Amino acid sequence: MNRPKNVVTPVWLGGGDAAILVGEFKVKREKRVGDFLDNLRAGAREADGRRLWGVGEVIRLAVPTVFNTISFTIMQFVDGVMVSSVGKETFSAQLGGGISAFTTVCFFIGLLGCVSTFAAQNLGAGRPERAARYAWQGLWLGWGAAALLAVVAIPAAPYLFPLFGHAPEVTRLETLYYQILVGGAVFSLPARALGAWFIGMHRPAITLVAGVAANVVNVAANYILIFGHLGFPAMGLAGAGLGMVAGFATEAAILGAVFLVGPMAREYATRRQWALSRRELADLLRIGSPAGAMFVGDILMWTIFMAGIIGWFGTEAIAATNILNRYWHLCFMPALGLSAAVSAIVGRYCGAGKPEIAWRRAHAGLVLVEAYMVTCGIVIWLLREPLVRLFNAEADPIVQAIATRAVIFILICQAFDALSVIFIGALRGAGDTLWPGAMQLALAYGVGLGGASLIAYLKPQWGIFGPWSAASGYVIVLGLVMWGRFLSGRWKRMTVVPAPAAVPEEVAGLPPV
Repeated sequence: MNRPKNVVTPVWLGGGDAAILVGEFKVKREKRVGDFLDNLRAGAREADGRRLWGVGEVIRLAVPTVFNTISFTIMQFVDGVMVSSVGKETFSAQLGGGISAFTTVCFFIGLLGCVSTFAAQNLGAGRPERAARYAWQGLWLGWGAAALLAVVAIPAAPYLFPLFGHAPEVTRLETLYYQILVGGAVFSLPARALGAWFIGMHRPAITLVAGVAANVVNVAANYILIFGHLGFPAMGLAGAGLGMVAGFATEAAILGAVFLVGPMAREYATRRQWALSRRELADLLRIGSPAGAMFVGDILMWTIFMAGIIGWFGTEAIAATNILNRYWHLCFMPALGLSAAVSAIVGRYCGAGKPEIAWRRAHAGLVLVEAYMVTCGIVIWLLREPLVRLFNAEADPIVQAIATRAVIFILICQAFDALSVIFIGALRGAGDTLWPGAMQLALAYGVGLGGASLIAYLKPQWGIFGPWSAASGYVIVLGLVMWGRFLSGRWKRMTVVPAPAAVPEEVAGLPPV
């Protein structure tokens, strides 16, 4: 028997056996390639009556969520400008304390965000009344998490922040800011659960109204409390923290009122489904826990990177990275709003048993977010000198030089960051959270944090540019991996809610937003 060329036959196999194994390998390889190409073309074959992959439908749902995140981004931007005018130490402490507080609660934020998955899938399956059960389980989880953080995280803060090795005044301010924000979780986490429910039910305009109102309250309270107006003492960074908590409370109050009173409360019987439910709670934990772990792992990686590794290079390096972080948020935060919309749309079509339409809508979202993020990256890079100067209130030449040179990393990463933003959201809407979560953790600590630490140790003369190169590599690889996971089509075979007996006719459209 003729043996295939370039094949080494193991000594324990005869030539015929080896040829059979090689043939089987080729068949399996061709089948995998064929499956991949079928998934790539699947969305184009689905005739759902929408042009351009249904980009118009995505825009309709995304506009309120994007404006909500833009409103929040503007609030953070204004907040940062006000805090930066107080002093370099205060501005640096806001970065460390703020991102540490966010890291502390972000597991629960990621978990509660999956309320949207269950709401959207039940809506698509024609059982929208079941969605309110998941909102209530999210509320109970949010309140329980806030109580846990109050007795564990807040008392631990004075022992945590000295480990970063920052200047004493920076450490003191970081600790205070952290404690205030973590205390505000009693409002922010329930607001997250309710906001996810409204988005999953395709009612994002309600979250927009609540979010804008919260941000207005936040900015007004910051102005009063940071600088000491209307008879209040000037509280500096503590005032900024209290202003943010006031915003959280405003958002939670508005969302809670609409959830419990009004047409939606009557239509979906929200007040009658308040009890803890073992089944729905287990569902939410099953899908939401990997999403929460993914979120906390990614944010913790960036926390250690910014407050720890970058902190090795001094206060100027921290201040410069804080400036980069502000502009990265301008690119990133609105894209998260579009990702939330894509997640809800994918979830609805998966619940309706129409994954091919979900494929189309996800790629329509990708086109939109790529256009936005890449444009933002180019504009920020072109205007880097005046944009950095806006936050460099003390005109520190070292901070100015470091930040303007490092803006190149924002430009490089935008196209790949867009991939991860959209497809992590799309996979979450389909209920695919375990594999993406594990892969993101591996990349975050292997490529991102591991690479940054190694370069900072071996090449300290490179300054922050060495660690930022490794972090950018992580962003690029993560985006490509998440896109590949979505194209593989494995999410199409996952079951989050029971299949509908009959798909509602109106599932291809959207209710009023």
